[in-house]
Amino acid sequence: MNSVLIAIAVLSCVSANERKINDIVSTLEKAVLFFETNHDRFNLDGVSGYSILQALLEDTLKRWSLSGPETDSQYTRVEDLVIKVGFTVEMAIKEVKLHQPAYFDAFEPLLQINFWTFRPEWTQTDSKLVYPKRRVKECFEEEDSDTCIFQILGTGKDYRVPCLDTTMCKKLMTTLYCPDYSLSHQLLYFIFAEIKNCTNIVGSWHPGLRHSVSTQHLKKIYCTNMMETNLQIENDGFPVYRRDLFLENIMLCGMIGYSDFYKTRWLEAILSWQYPNGCYVKMGRSMHSKEGKENALTAHKKVKREDVLLDDNCSCHKTAVAVGALGGYLRFYGISQNVIEP
Repeated sequence: MNSVLIAIAVLSCVSANERKINDIVSTLEKAVLFFETNHDRFNLDGVSGYSILQALLEDTLKRWSLSGPETDSQYTRVEDLVIKVGFTVEMAIKEVKLHQPAYFDAFEPLLQINFWTFRPEWTQTDSKLVYPKRRVKECFEEEDSDTCIFQILGTGKDYRVPCLDTTMCKKLMTTLYCPDYSLSHQLLYFIFAEIKNCTNIVGSWHPGLRHSVSTQHLKKIYCTNMMETNLQIENDGFPVYRRDLFLENIMLCGMIGYSDFYKTRWLEAILSWQYPNGCYVKMGRSMHSKEGKENALTAHKKVKREDVLLDDNCSCHKTAVAVGALGGYLRFYGISQNVIEP
């Protein structure tokens, strides 16, 4: 009898995951169509999100483990998405290179499909690592973060060799108690350091901890506190001006293996935020009006530097991190047979 119940539970889980995959793929199909229609207006930040989506989808197909009545058709739809995203990313890159040449040169590696790598195993955050308090303001400006990332990638104006380790960047990127985008950029720094195999940065020393801290432990600290941020955003009712950060946190921590970011209730929320045209909007009201801009600056405190608003208040950055997050959800369900709620 127990074996029968287990079999029923497994089948139920597979069926539920198939439904989730259908919903995710349908949402991504609309988002990719929006990208195809507007690719010449996307900036580098927006294109990079779709490049990450392409990498996630390709990895999903390589590791596909689902079996069920709909999985063959789902696999085919994901294959079609990979082709469409790849073709459109190539066209969009040409536009970015033309209109943002300096920015393109600095971040060009992020647009290469073979840049991104994903681990097949999963882990979870650790609530014991939640900061007891946080700084009220961001720990550094995005320009400082960019400088440190250029040093890792080897794309700076004055240094073309990757993995440059500086005192300033080590201090900024290991500073504890940072909030919001500073936190996610710290994580990005170490993601890039691992991808570039920067062995000189893998063991990072933080004076406040008084000992050497591994990159993996720092990433767990950062993702644990990014999880705490997302839980706070959820508790506040998902305010529109915080959804960009919410989605970015899921995209980044999910893609490096933190499965507890792939909560079903969060997926349902993300799917519901997509507009009929396939995009995700910046704010609830028009950002083109003076009132809308003032409200955004007051509520957000830190507006993404390189976001571009398209028609109908569509945000390039929010749409990009949304597809990155959804691509992660699809990979999670597609390669993890019989997964249960994180």
